[in-house]
Amino acid sequence: MAKSFRKRVNPFKFENLLRLLFILVATVMILSACSVRQAQKTLLSAEGVKGAHIGIAIYNDTKGAWLTKYQSDHYFTPASNTKILATYLGLQFLGDSLPGWKMAENADTLFLMPLGDPSFMHPEFKYQPVVDIIKNTNKQVVIVGNNQDQFEIFGSGWSWADYAEDYQPERSRMPIYGNVVHFYQSNKKLEAIKPFYFFKDIVDLGKVEEKNWSRSRTGNRFFTTNENNKSKYFQVPFSQEDMPMVKALELLNDTLGKTISFQKQSTLPATSYKTIKTVATDSLLKIMMLRSDNFYADQIVLMASEQLFGKMDDAALLDSTKKLFFTDLPQKMRWADGSGLSRYNLNTPENYIAILQQMQAKFGEARIKNIFEKGGEGTISAYYKNFPGTMYAKTGTLGGQVALSGFIYTPKLQKLYFSVLVANHMSPTSTQVRRAVETYLTSVTKGL
Repeated sequence: MAKSFRKRVNPFKFENLLRLLFILVATVMILSACSVRQAQKTLLSAEGVKGAHIGIAIYNDTKGAWLTKYQSDHYFTPASNTKILATYLGLQFLGDSLPGWKMAENADTLFLMPLGDPSFMHPEFKYQPVVDIIKNTNKQVVIVGNNQDQFEIFGSGWSWADYAEDYQPERSRMPIYGNVVHFYQSNKKLEAIKPFYFFKDIVDLGKVEEKNWSRSRTGNRFFTTNENNKSKYFQVPFSQEDMPMVKALELLNDTLGKTISFQKQSTLPATSYKTIKTVATDSLLKIMMLRSDNFYADQIVLMASEQLFGKMDDAALLDSTKKLFFTDLPQKMRWADGSGLSRYNLNTPENYIAILQQMQAKFGEARIKNIFEKGGEGTISAYYKNFPGTMYAKTGTLGGQVALSGFIYTPKLQKLYFSVLVANHMSPTSTQVRRAVETYLTSVTKGL
């Protein structure tokens, strides 16, 4: 008969394991409590955030443990932290360079299909391969649309009152000049305007006296306001007047001196078209993140939709990508646009930690570091200049909302993921809130 053996557990070893586990749990709890106390001293009691709602999540990736969780599963309007998700879409769907256009041709006609590229004829980008193609061909040029598109010129939940603000250009399949009019002035004189097509629509040219530029609610009448501003460069969105492709075509014809026609849908098979790549994807993403460019972010969403569905449908794209890539987030999120202009967006600090970790795992830490803004750069150029470590982050600002999420390398080279979201603050500007967040994150990072 086979003997049965029962391994005995040494009670002293078992007690030691329990004691060690207790010490580890207690240490984590103490560190978390200390960090929350730091937040209470620096952030939660700061003048600019009294009465506001605050969520904090800090994860020590080096130690594999949470450093702080304070209302970290609560929902906030993340504002331009939403561009972190837009960056994810750009990295996932757009390749190394933007798939900006498609081209096909027959014996006498060149067909060009725009795919939402925001760099087209934008003064910021010298590389314009499609412009060169149009200039150098002797064939008739036809711009081809897609009548399957399902998107509006403004995103869901945007403010209708901001139609003339430089941060809210209209979206389109064929953006041109960034869908804004560029005004250049000096010595109280208008020096140049791009596209020049809109020069005829300026209603008070003789009154340029270091003022802001604006636009009529309907149509395209441009004028100066009563607000003083010594800036030499202004951008004002132009109205597409419910005819986005037609208006873009008018501007293209006027600029290039060509007679280019338009058709709503391609009559050629899809296999006839080849893709024209334009600017490097990471270059556009970096610009978008550094200055928090809403237009670039929302066009990235439309371009990603084109790549996934063969049409531009932002709502379907965001719904699909949530199911494809973000089913394992700690909390469900509400995602309405690429820029964060929409107040329908809702997210949590814990979700941003998970999204940032997933981005780095999927696309590589070096690539993400190159795209994100560092402390002292971009929209945080006035902050974190003497920070005790290195920060890579994205800001977010809407009326009453302030956000900052990213990752930090501490003086002892520990890696922290963090997200601090502030909602419904009553500070007259975001500066007080941002300084309070800066003080808090500095105090947390110093000892690590």
